[in-house]
Amino acid sequence: MSTDPIVEELDQLRAEQMERFHFDFEAFYRDLKEQEKLSPQPVQQPQKSGARERVSSAGRYTTRR
Repeated sequence: MSTDPIVEELDQLRAEQMERFHFDFEAFYRDLKEQEKLSPQPVQQPQKSGARERVSSAGRYTTRR
């Protein structure tokens, strides 16, 4: 089984970041929120649409109500 180099890089970055916070997720979260406050661009939530979409097994988008 081959590995994806992008996934490997993300795993490595995640491990380095958690090491920086001594694997304390709450400390990581507090730092993330502080960076968010200092950011010149606000973090935006994805816009909600009226209909939810999903991909069917055939690969087409369908709408659920």
